[in-house]
Amino acid sequence: MESIKVKEETKKKLTEIAGMLEKKLGRRVSYDDVIKYLIERKFKDRKLAEELFGIAKGENLYEELLKGRKEDDEKSSP
Repeated sequence: MESIKVKEETKKKLTEIAGMLEKKLGRRVSYDDVIKYLIERKFKDRKLAEELFGIAKGENLYEELLKGRKEDDEKSSP
């Protein structure tokens, strides 16, 4: 199992979403469940947007994200 660091404010928001999911599903959920839910929801919304508007066809968004993160890291390094 991996660990990730999140700010306290982010953890509070994840906890709020966990509460909503627990109410909806009628069972306890983990932070992993919450993150999976958010990822699935995002991809579902993105897929719908792509179907409706043809957004980002032919682009590798994951590679673009990694490139952008690398550039951000390089800028923030002393």
